Amino acid sequence: EYFLANISHELRTPLNGILAYGELLAMDPASLSPEEIADMGQTIAQSGRALQRLIETFLAYSQLEIIRADPQKIAALRGKITPAADQLVEREARRIADESKRAADLQLQLSPVAVPISEEYLAKLVGELTHNAFKFSKAGTPVLVRLSAGADATVLTVQDRGRGMSADQLTKLGAFMQFDRKTHEQQGLGLGFTIARRLADIHGS
Repeated sequence: EYFLANISHELRTPLNGILAYGELLAMDPASLSPEEIADMGQTIAQSGRALQRLIETFLAYSQLEIIRADPQKIAALRGKITPAADQLVEREARRIADESKRAADLQLQLSPVAVPISEEYLAKLVGELTHNAFKFSKAGTPVLVRLSAGADATVLTVQDRGRGMSADQLTKLGAFMQFDRKTHEQQGLGLGFTIARRLADIHGS
């Protein structure tokens, strides 16, 4: 019941923006100034990107749930590699920072390293963690993305100065789970951290 109500809200919010401004543009465009048309177009584009991200995130979660139940699929994924992981991490982190209109807040500390994960899923991992960092921290505060090679593992860290989570909340973290939603206005399905955790589990991290 919670999931159905939540996903209905998250789907309708950007869709309503697209429909409302689309209808205004279609009904009487001659009465609108170029500035108003540009603003409406920007809102439609932003709502469209939000809807796209929501759909892609839900599909990624569903795909990972199928993969983690299939040992053959897991073995195939563990055979993938991203040779220039630092370049991919930088590209994806900058893309999310630009979308969040916080390019100046992004800080990068990236070591050149190859990572045993596909480029598609590394990009998804970086995207989800970076998106959450910008989403739950204030503009003007730094978001640090660090990639480093240890003795027996590669470490990806995304650090922000948001309100954070308690130890109890971390233990309860799961799909479609959000905390303090009544206190802090939130958008999204709460899938970002779950996707990141699934990817780490599947790849043996």
